[in-house]
Amino acid sequence: MHSKSYHPDKWDWGLMLLAFSLLGIGLMMIFSSSFVLAQKQTGNPYYFLIRQSVYAFISVLFMLTVVRYIPYQFYRRFTYPFLFLAIVGLTLVFIPGIGRTINNATRWIGLGSISLQPSEMTKLAFIIYLAAAISREEKIKSFSVGVLPVLIIYGILAVLLLAEPDLGTVVLLGGLMFMMLFLGGARMKHLILITLPGFALLAYLIFAAPYRLKRLMAFLHPEQDPFGVGYVILHSKLAFASGGMWGQGLGSSQQKLFYLPEPFTDYIFAILGEELGFWGVALTISLFGLLIWRGINIARSARDLFGFYLAIGLTLWLGLQAIIHMGVCLGLLPPKGITLPFISYGGSALLTDFIAIGILQNIYAQGQR
Repeated sequence: MHSKSYHPDKWDWGLMLLAFSLLGIGLMMIFSSSFVLAQKQTGNPYYFLIRQSVYAFISVLFMLTVVRYIPYQFYRRFTYPFLFLAIVGLTLVFIPGIGRTINNATRWIGLGSISLQPSEMTKLAFIIYLAAAISREEKIKSFSVGVLPVLIIYGILAVLLLAEPDLGTVVLLGGLMFMMLFLGGARMKHLILITLPGFALLAYLIFAAPYRLKRLMAFLHPEQDPFGVGYVILHSKLAFASGGMWGQGLGSSQQKLFYLPEPFTDYIFAILGEELGFWGVALTISLFGLLIWRGINIARSARDLFGFYLAIGLTLWLGLQAIIHMGVCLGLLPPKGITLPFISYGGSALLTDFIAIGILQNIYAQGQR
């Protein structure tokens, strides 16, 4: 970190507008999809909206701090401490009295009424590590010096995530690793060498866990078990079908009435499609598309290779996670507990989303000087 505060003199207002537009849609859809459940569970229909609004306020403060006081070069110098903290966080969830289990998954650290999800910060730490490793171009061509260390770090994180279990984040990080190595100039034979065993291991993980295999079969043929494993997929598709072109109207979703599980987190895009229709879906997809475009432009204007790969990594993460969430809700991908950036309910996810925007803004500001 610089001895004096870094004061960015240029802002990418397009990036800011996109992030806050998605946040606005998120707050609107969280209230619309959660007020019935909130009323039943807490007696306050605004419960989840209030909590998410507080998370949003804190997240924006963190973003402004990142932009104003932390030049992105700082992250490169602290790459391994960030990874260490990520590993510690993923380990703490298994300690009785600290970790919290929700829906048979142990992914949270309990702090009173607040739960932190270490896997969200792990995504950020891994992207920083990838950017630092790949920016050393002379090493990435070598398997033993360039690719293998990345694979080892990924393997450590993947083992901890699978123990939670959180296969969705493992797949997301694996996709990010492959794309970043490819863009960084890793040899194709090295990428094939790590990809083929990766697919074999993924197949084993699916077939070794009966519930994962049931999810896969339900994805392929949900109509064969409409009241069992295929139930959620069919109701998610029904939400989009009933939304039509213009939607049922804000607050008028039927699928949020205890048909779809987690309607304001894992399936919030389906509720959006039901209430806002095709045009609401098109607007949301367009905003994410523009966000990816802005991220790529920021990467192109970066003043060094680390800034370039860091911007690319953050952009790929937000874009790929949005694609996976939307694909699951549309029935195009097998069910995964992946949230929609900026829109789904959750403090840890929203915090890391806005930290990512802050880092992108910092890279942009320095690139314009």
